[in-house]
Amino acid sequence: MRFDGSLRARFVVAVFALVFLICGGFYFAVYQFVEVLERQLMDTAVKRELNELVDAWRAGDGQPVSVPHSDGIRGFVWRHRAALPANFPEALLSWPSGRYDEIKIDGNVYYAGRQDLPDASLFLILDLTEIEDLEARLVNIAYGVIGTALLAAVLMGYWLSYLVMKPVSRLARHLAELKPENGNVRLGDQFGDREIGLIAAAVDRYQDRIAQFIGRERAFTDDASHELRTPLAVVLSAVPLLKDDTALSPLGLERLARLERAARQMHAMIEALLFLAREDGGWRSEPCALDEVMRDISDSFQQAAQEQGIDLVCHIVQPLTVQVPPGVAASVVGNLLSNALQHTGKGRVELRLESDRMVVQDTGIGIGVQEQLRIFERGYRGARSQGRGIGLYLVQRICERLDWTVHVHSAPGAGTRFDVVLPLAALTKI
Repeated sequence: MRFDGSLRARFVVAVFALVFLICGGFYFAVYQFVEVLERQLMDTAVKRELNELVDAWRAGDGQPVSVPHSDGIRGFVWRHRAALPANFPEALLSWPSGRYDEIKIDGNVYYAGRQDLPDASLFLILDLTEIEDLEARLVNIAYGVIGTALLAAVLMGYWLSYLVMKPVSRLARHLAELKPENGNVRLGDQFGDREIGLIAAAVDRYQDRIAQFIGRERAFTDDASHELRTPLAVVLSAVPLLKDDTALSPLGLERLARLERAARQMHAMIEALLFLAREDGGWRSEPCALDEVMRDISDSFQQAAQEQGIDLVCHIVQPLTVQVPPGVAASVVGNLLSNALQHTGKGRVELRLESDRMVVQDTGIGIGVQEQLRIFERGYRGARSQGRGIGLYLVQRICERLDWTVHVHSAPGAGTRFDVVLPLAALTKI
């Protein structure tokens, strides 16, 4: 059976168990010693008295002898042709000759011996009441000593566990205060204990590896931020100039609009990924008009929705402004809208901005109860999904970083509704 208590509790239990076993073994040994000694002493005393009685009987050639009779020991002489002696215990009649053992007479315990001669039987009994009382007192004293020892073992166990756990607790406090970016804090030099020092040194080595990893990650995000944003900025700045070219045909303008939408979506995706890649978010706090973001996203998906025969509408009940990068908010709305269009054959998809939430609702195939438990997992794809299982995962991660909450309401064949609830403290209503 496995014990899942704390290290301190395990230490105390171990000390308690050790003391308990030692006390139990000592008690058993002493008890057996007392029992053997008691039996040996009683056996020797009764045998000696009875042998002296037999010798006196033989020396007197059957004449009456002095029979021991006191508070502790009594003797009986039964002439075979005579009546039983007065106050003779009937239990002794069945007692075999030569046997020395305990016998109960009238509720009291005695140690008895019998010796048969040709013309008489001699008996001797020793009252064990006082001895049994003394033994009971000794047992009670032993229980008291054992109980005190066990209590002392618990207290000592707690004290020893405190001494043992003190450096461990200090190390745990230092570990709790560590931050990945502060890799220069060395723990190995702060602990003299050999075992704790080894652990601290291992933590230092692990910090070095984390620092190297963080350095590579920061370098990557900085490079990605520069190398990806710059070409996109060139593309997005060139699109308005190309739109002014009168030589472009309607088909060319349509393709140019698609190019612009794709570039803006890529820009939003890059911002979202960079936002998630760094602990500090890697972004500056700036006002973002959610109503404008939702209209832009709706417009960018409008043609794709028409090609699928879907009625895509954007309804702004209450314009809102939040302090997030527009690209991050666009990534949330875009991924939810893309998911809705993907799972709606022909029907209606609605974007709605209310006083405290963004809503994306469709009339598509819906999501089963079991699938709803996993749709935000990375790489999870439903039975009829054609995506890569990334979009909703990004939505969930971004919302967690922003303290937004995502709720899904759906049933197979009844469509799906995603509610992104925004914290009231972060909202600015227009």
